Amino acid sequence: MRLSHAGMTVLTGLLILLGCREWFLLPDDNIRLRFLDVGQGDAVLIESPDGKRLLIDGGPDWSVLERLGETLPFFRRRIDVIVNTHPDIDHIGGLLSVLPRYRIGLLVLPHMDDSSPLLSALLSIASEECVPVRMMEAGDVISMGSGTLLTVLWPPEVMPKGFSDTANNHSLVLRLDHKNKRVLLVGDSEEPVERTLTAAQADLRADILKIGHHGSRTSSGTGFLLAVHPSTAVISVGKDNAFGHPRPEIIQRLQYLGITIRRTDEEGTINLSW
Repeated sequence: MRLSHAGMTVLTGLLILLGCREWFLLPDDNIRLRFLDVGQGDAVLIESPDGKRLLIDGGPDWSVLERLGETLPFFRRRIDVIVNTHPDIDHIGGLLSVLPRYRIGLLVLPHMDDSSPLLSALLSIASEECVPVRMMEAGDVISMGSGTLLTVLWPPEVMPKGFSDTANNHSLVLRLDHKNKRVLLVGDSEEPVERTLTAAQADLRADILKIGHHGSRTSSGTGFLLAVHPSTAVISVGKDNAFGHPRPEIIQRLQYLGITIRRTDEEGTINLSW
């Protein structure tokens, strides 16, 4: 069937628009961070100047696919590394739909004993899709090229005595270094982890802090915030969520310390680049 002149004009216009979109999404000399709006959950997409892509968590559901579709070029359906900080549904749920639909270079998980059916399902999909899996711990580093490094600060190989087996405190705590800026991504880690890292004088200083546990009162202690000393705090959180996140006392604490607050429930996806 032959297209009419009008049909050809429309098709040509669509191809031009698609080409412009693909060109706009190509890597440049800057790193790109996107705190994706996935509702009540976490999903952070990082693209290095070398074009390497790293997705940290996937939110609770399929909404991560929509956000990735808005962000990534249509013809380059590859994510080099996926990191699941811990297997709670608001961090792992969306990854179950990402693995079968993108070419994944590596799946990274924390060391922990967990019989979560969601984690079992994710590992099953990774096996079916031939995605290699690596367990990481404090001291491990992922290189994204161009001097861009993602360093694991927590958990250690052996958890300190007194730590419960809750998934939150086994969350991978990650520090991103690129050029002269740092980003600290803490999953859902709570104050016991914050105090341990601070007491150990871990190198926590960062310009941008992804606030722990969506602004819950169990995280973001004053001592930890002083140790990190961020200029900007990003809170990944859903609108009118049932947990009351972010808690008013956490917002007040950040404001008192003069930290700029950015929230996905107010802004949608938050884009940062430098």
